[in-house]
Amino acid sequence: MKLLSALCILATNFAGSAAFSAIPPANPPPPPGGPLASPALDPDGEFEIFPSYDSLETLESGGTVRTFKMPTGATRVQYRVETNGRPMKGEVNLWLGPGRMTHTLKFDSENGKEFPVQALLKFKPTPVLKFSTTTLENYPMKIGVYVPPPQRALELEGHTEALWDSMGVTQEGEKRVIQGANTDGKYGQRVNWHIPEDVESIQLLGWSRDCGKKSFKVAVELLHGPNNVKQDYFLQCGGGSQPYHVVFQTPGRGWMVRINNKKFLEDGLVQMAVLPYRTVEIEPADAMEWN
Repeated sequence: MKLLSALCILATNFAGSAAFSAIPPANPPPPPGGPLASPALDPDGEFEIFPSYDSLETLESGGTVRTFKMPTGATRVQYRVETNGRPMKGEVNLWLGPGRMTHTLKFDSENGKEFPVQALLKFKPTPVLKFSTTTLENYPMKIGVYVPPPQRALELEGHTEALWDSMGVTQEGEKRVIQGANTDGKYGQRVNWHIPEDVESIQLLGWSRDCGKKSFKVAVELLHGPNNVKQDYFLQCGGGSQPYHVVFQTPGRGWMVRINNKKFLEDGLVQMAVLPYRTVEIEPADAMEWN
């Protein structure tokens, strides 16, 4: 397939289910490359954000590196990281030239099959996306990368902006302002979101468009029970020009998202939003049968 061979990008199609939508559904044309790139809407007619992958490339542990050069004219990339059930440790970087890194996601989770990562990242022209496994010998991972064609990229841009603008800013709401602190990255503001038990996965949006247009640097923890960190992430992104959209898995009850701003006071203001992605129907407690 021309698209896959030219861009070194894994086969993908648009499938899945998103539980939250802010704009009317679209029916994007398939990108060039044949039937493996065919689009779809989920059964409820919602706008589908992330693609699914027919296959994923395996990166062996021990510091293996895989890079993807973004094609001319592209503005966004979508990626997926998971494992076959082992813990997931590694990172993703976006390099704009040899000495400028504009995006980093470091991840450390207990189970990369149960807690995969799906992300949508905007970028300036022709960067390189880099995946790295940890130097430890027993943490391989699987990756998938997809560059949306121009029409699909515009639809994703419109969806991200509409989703962002639809949320108000409150201390207890979906979208919150988080303040930085010391120049050493310590003691920045920490905020929590408690996830309802019917939410199987959440979408996190980070953007500083409305609060200074500065880059952001945050620690994101997903806790399942009191102080039990199941998923640990470090996220750095351009911020003003680079909204970042990612999906994390939160199956079952008792999940909480905790975000800590790691930048300093004068340059560290950022807005983060957490909202449902996929939900399930929960039976009333009195209707459940206990063995």
